[in-house]
Amino acid sequence: MRFTGGSVTEEKRRNGKSFNPKHWRICLSFTYDEEQEDGGAKKKRKRVTRIVEGTKAHAYEERDKLIAELDDKGETLDEVVQQQKVDNMTLTKLIELWDAARRTASKASERTLTDDRNRLRHVERHLGNVPVKDITIQMVEQTYAAIRKETGLSGTSMNQIHTLLKNVFEKGINYDYIYRNPCTRVTAPRRDKPNRRSLTAEEGTTLLTAVDESEAEAFKSLDEKEARRAYREKLGIAKERRFMCGLHDISCIMAVRIGLATGQRRGEVFALTWGDVDLDEGTIHVGHNVTYQDVVKTPKTDSGVRTIAIDPTTVEHLGMWKDRQAIELAKICVKQTDETPVCCSSTGGRIRIDNFSHWWGIWRKEHGFDGLKFHELRHTQATLLLANGVDVKTVQTRLGHASASITLDWYAHAIPQNDHAAAAMLGNLLNGKQGEDEPKDPQENAAQAQEESFRLLPHENLPKVTTKSRQKARRGHTKTGQLVQLVS
Repeated sequence: MRFTGGSVTEEKRRNGKSFNPKHWRICLSFTYDEEQEDGGAKKKRKRVTRIVEGTKAHAYEERDKLIAELDDKGETLDEVVQQQKVDNMTLTKLIELWDAARRTASKASERTLTDDRNRLRHVERHLGNVPVKDITIQMVEQTYAAIRKETGLSGTSMNQIHTLLKNVFEKGINYDYIYRNPCTRVTAPRRDKPNRRSLTAEEGTTLLTAVDESEAEAFKSLDEKEARRAYREKLGIAKERRFMCGLHDISCIMAVRIGLATGQRRGEVFALTWGDVDLDEGTIHVGHNVTYQDVVKTPKTDSGVRTIAIDPTTVEHLGMWKDRQAIELAKICVKQTDETPVCCSSTGGRIRIDNFSHWWGIWRKEHGFDGLKFHELRHTQATLLLANGVDVKTVQTRLGHASASITLDWYAHAIPQNDHAAAAMLGNLLNGKQGEDEPKDPQENAAQAQEESFRLLPHENLPKVTTKSRQKARRGHTKTGQLVQLVS
């Protein structure tokens, strides 16, 4: 290395005045030989600048110290160490740092963290050992094409991988490993159009009828088991009880009933305790969610915490189940409290999601709903509500969406007939036809729809509609009586 000069000049403000204390710019110039691949050497020139405060004499002292600290290439020890870190930082190592930071921040569930890490492994197969500073836009695009060819992933999955990889590179910028995110100028893979299946009103009725029949069979089976137990106790050959056979199946059936009537997520249903259910008011409070790892968490957003109205039929079934559950749990010395899960296991605890998924897969196939996802009961709720004229804000509140725009984006397909009604109303207004065709008062329409909804889909398992039940519905116990009775 050859030191070719060093200057000290004063830095001033934009208006030409000096700082207080004064600022001095130290500028050093170096030349050195850089080895080439062919064994030769190439002259390189480097300029190092620093800004210091104080007197001019102090600035010259700092200049001399800086000269002593620089190596043969005009770099300080810190710069050398940082460059080594940058050179050794591969994409896999950066992903690990990014993943560790997310886990520390606790902004995602364990399942989300695991799923995201698995998605990025597709990228790591191609770019994992490449230093992040060497990854280009073209390399990212080629990797996406190779992943899609190898795995056949959907556009939605590829879009998720792109978003995750972009976030990883942003973390690399924050850590000063790179200066530009190669994903920012990569065209993101287009998401597939979501296929949100929902049941029709007729299918909903068929499903609820199957639920009613299964519930009756489950209670009958439980009664028969208890009769056999009583006979063994009479003979003195009954063994000590540690669990109650039959509670698990009845609870799973109740979970389907609740999901169909309220549109709750699966984890929200299995997190419900009796303290969340107000049978007198006909409401369910949603405040927790149980994960696949059997961890109870609060909803991601404030809108996820909500109170949902339930119809009289569902109230009646839940009331009957609460009484029966208390009796059966007492037989194994478990006292029912407000903390007892509504859908409990054979020992009175929470049912694991994977256990329910196994039961659900068998049950839906036996009853002609093979392939039906539990989450599609939620889609059914939203679709039928909107299709029957319930306002978007009410649907948003019931589903726990953060905003009404999310509800509209997902379920706008459910309200095409509203457009026809709007066109007909406008035509009547413009043509002066406001006599017989004039729409009724909205409250009268709602009351009439409420009355009709009780008669839409009668079957033998529905309780008799009384004047009292109609009055409860009108008082607001079921703001969405149309859907409730369509599928109840």
